Amino acid sequence: MIKDPDHPKELRRTVFRTPLAALGGALFIAGLFLFLILLMYDLSSATENPYRGLVTFVVVPAILTLGALMFVLSIFLQIRRARRQGQNIRFSLALDTSDPRYIRNLWLFLVLLAVLGVVVAYGGTRAYEETEAVAFCGETCHEVMEPQFVTYHNSPHAKVPCADCHIGPGASFWVKSKVDGVRQVVATILDSYNRPIETPVANLRPAQETCEECHWPQQFYGDKFLTRTYYRADEENSPWTIGMRLHIGGGNPHQGKLEGIHWHMLTQNKIDYVASDPKRQTIPWVRVAYPNGDTVIYTNEYEEVPEIVEGPDGNVRTFDCMDCHNRPSHAFNPPAVAINLAIGTGRIARDLPYLRYEGIELLNATYETKEEALRAIENGLAGFYAEDYPELAESRSHDIAKAVVELQRIYRENFFPTMKTDYRVRENNLSHFVNDGCYRCHQEAMKTPEGKTMATDCKTCHMIVAQGPAESIDGLEANLSGMEFIHPEDIDEAWKEMNCTECHDSESGY
Repeated sequence: MIKDPDHPKELRRTVFRTPLAALGGALFIAGLFLFLILLMYDLSSATENPYRGLVTFVVVPAILTLGALMFVLSIFLQIRRARRQGQNIRFSLALDTSDPRYIRNLWLFLVLLAVLGVVVAYGGTRAYEETEAVAFCGETCHEVMEPQFVTYHNSPHAKVPCADCHIGPGASFWVKSKVDGVRQVVATILDSYNRPIETPVANLRPAQETCEECHWPQQFYGDKFLTRTYYRADEENSPWTIGMRLHIGGGNPHQGKLEGIHWHMLTQNKIDYVASDPKRQTIPWVRVAYPNGDTVIYTNEYEEVPEIVEGPDGNVRTFDCMDCHNRPSHAFNPPAVAINLAIGTGRIARDLPYLRYEGIELLNATYETKEEALRAIENGLAGFYAEDYPELAESRSHDIAKAVVELQRIYRENFFPTMKTDYRVRENNLSHFVNDGCYRCHQEAMKTPEGKTMATDCKTCHMIVAQGPAESIDGLEANLSGMEFIHPEDIDEAWKEMNCTECHDSESGY
């Protein structure tokens, strides 16, 4: 038979005869195997983690896509090569054991599949375990998360995994956590994240679904005794100790009255408020709904009240744990708080003159980097004593060096200049020093339409039972039924007429 050169004989050939097809097929199958394993793990896990979802729904699908693209590319290259050579070939997905090239690449495919299957399965599941770890959240994106990671390890919740609070159990936040995890990674890669990271976290799950897994209003009741020792900014770093009864209160009628600080969280009451700033520090409108059906609205007569918008997308927020305990795991201590603790526990010698004053000044100064700050603290404190107390600088060099080390530790654990993060941008609402905290609502300017003022009596929340110039309450005058507060500095009656934060502000550091 004579061959027609214009119509060459049609050949049949499998597409599985190239190394690229073998590699692409192995990647695809290994990725599919890993995806199914991780999907079952994710669906059955009791907790959610945005980074775990990132592995399952971004990284693994990327492996699948890469394998599929490589396989399709191998088919395209085979077809193009056949056309260029004028071959009439029909490619199929059939297995062709008679083709030596196919057999060689079949073995290549099987070996690659075995290797990739082991590597991908082990590496993927290990990555899953790593995304569950606190270290992953804090150290993978080291610069971004360093402030949160460091302060977390110094918090009462240092044994609670990040995801337990930031995401919580259940499936309702499942999709949101996946999307948010991708957003965080993209922002980190593109270096487009805010410095400092914006707070509060707008999409944080309500405290009733996270905090109250361990804490709930019914377990709080009665009073708690608290002792605080402060040191003044004089040459002697003079101490002043205060002992007080905190009226914790709560919602267990069998243990005490339904009153005290945790009255705010009683399930019988409902408190709503509107903040006029994103950080919820200015609150001009509060609504209290009582169990008997009465509702009372307070507005700040000196602040403009925004338009009240109810509903899920509105600006009315229901008061919960996080409105006071907004730094349960990431507290950034002001300089005075940290120095008071260091002196009180003996890590800094109290008899170093003006130690507290100089320490606050050095910690509160503006630095571009952590390294610059640590050098400035060392040179500043040593230089101060060398210039003003030369004899002491020589005789007490060990104590001064120890104080330098402690101040540097305080800086490393509370100040993060690269992320522009410290106590001045991380408000702590659990008190009324440095930040307004309680004063955001409890002030005389907050009134009902009838002129009734919101409670401002300090004794509503705490009662002074001992106070005086000592480092402990031993020997101080005490009265468990209460004493009138004495300000450590003689400011006459000014403390009765002004809020603490008018002097103890976020710039002074105490």
